[in-house]
Amino acid sequence: MTCRHSAGDPNCSKSSSYRAPYQEPKTPDKENYEILEVADVGGNLVLKVLYPNCSKCAYEGTKIMVFLGVTTLQALKWRIIDPHFGDPSTKLTPKHAPFPSARFPATQEGWADALAYARTKSSGVKRG
Repeated sequence: MTCRHSAGDPNCSKSSSYRAPYQEPKTPDKENYEILEVADVGGNLVLKVLYPNCSKCAYEGTKIMVFLGVTTLQALKWRIIDPHFGDPSTKLTPKHAPFPSARFPATQEGWADALAYARTKSSGVKRG
């Protein structure tokens, strides 16, 4: 593709004076969050987390996540909560939340579904 900008045009991305227009991040900042709700369900944690930098994301940046086999004490040490799924065998520090086992829509129904899922995964539930 041929550039049709004049030399030095600040609107041309090839110009040394070019400044890209600001774009709001499209992914939650995993280090900037606010925990809105938490429930300990049989040794599993359900969190409703707001990511302020993601206000234009679905549900205004609010995510409901289920973490299996996690204690409240472990969660108190977290400084990073990445809402994306990842490889569970990845080595993380105690300051990193594990990857969520499940995510639900940030609605009342989503919260209820997350609690129900966490209950089915609790150690006291017989499956099969």
